[in-house]
Amino acid sequence: MNPSLSPTFYRLGRWLCRQTVGRVFSLRVEGLEYLPAHGPAIICPKHQRWEDIPLIGMALPPPLHYIAKVELFRQPVVREILGAWGGVPVDRQNPRATLSSFKRLLPLLAQGAYIVLFPEGTYFKGRVGPGKHRLIQLLLKLQNQDGLGYLPFVPLGVAYEPRGRGYTVRLQVGPPLIASGPRQAPALTEALMARIGRLSGF
Repeated sequence: MNPSLSPTFYRLGRWLCRQTVGRVFSLRVEGLEYLPAHGPAIICPKHQRWEDIPLIGMALPPPLHYIAKVELFRQPVVREILGAWGGVPVDRQNPRATLSSFKRLLPLLAQGAYIVLFPEGTYFKGRVGPGKHRLIQLLLKLQNQDGLGYLPFVPLGVAYEPRGRGYTVRLQVGPPLIASGPRQAPALTEALMARIGRLSGF
């Protein structure tokens, strides 16, 4: 399946999130000046809970393409929704399939897309989990092979603060980091996780 974000469906989804999720979670966004004005860019947020996904989509101005586990794409209705929202499937148990999925990102990156990659790979509440450098390494391979130039990896802190019946959610964008090639993926991942931790208040 090719990522095929539908602008109309994306706008509708963002509006629905504001009417539902937005009633419980109040957003406070800082550091938007660090978000590249033009893509491509890789947004790397802290992963605290599932609500991170719609909240980030509500908070950041450009349409976003999310890298998500392939299991979600095996459910017919969910698969169509994720496709319309620009989802990209990743099979963490099958590196060859993951590489194939990542190659589908090339036209998106060439068109200046903003890609969301949670470097922890799963939820880590109240602390920063270990970053997974393999997916970052694959992105750096695409960068090298296809003349995209250096991809900016943008750290994004996420912090939930209880308030009454809901939460204030602070999302803080940090200055982008870059790396020249896949060999630097472990060091880039370590630097990203350190930056994400500070931006999240850990």
